[in-house]
Amino acid sequence: MRVIERSFSDLLRHPKAVAEDLEDGDVLLRRRDEPDLRLTLADREAARLSAFAALGRALRTMAVHNPTALADALADALPWLEFLPPKDRRLFVEEFSRTMVASAELDNYAPVAQLVGEWRATAEIHADPRLARRLRRPLQAEGSRVEPIAK
Repeated sequence: MRVIERSFSDLLRHPKAVAEDLEDGDVLLRRRDEPDLRLTLADREAARLSAFAALGRALRTMAVHNPTALADALADALPWLEFLPPKDRRLFVEEFSRTMVASAELDNYAPVAQLVGEWRATAEIHADPRLARRLRRPLQAEGSRVEPIAK
């Protein structure tokens, strides 16, 4: 689908013309010093939500029934997974599939982006043996030990 770019002031000056552009695709409204806005038709967004929910459920089903295939597909899409130890790679695949389903149900994909970002940072640490060694050393700090949170 086409994305038509307009300035925010176009929407304010010519709202009808901007609304007509929605027939051809989403409209990206560029704003100065603020995040851009995206206009879309409600039925188009509902179709996206439905597609993402189906995709999330398909990934979860694949994770349950054929985790190796999903792990291979994700490794192709996210090459940095190569730096994770096998146990962590399996954990990422499991967390990714569960988070996709949950995010689709809530129509909030920020948790997916956060999960990918955190695992990518973990892969970066594993990719740099010196950094990994430094982070494994005990910290010299005052106070009592903080126990890890059990999952």
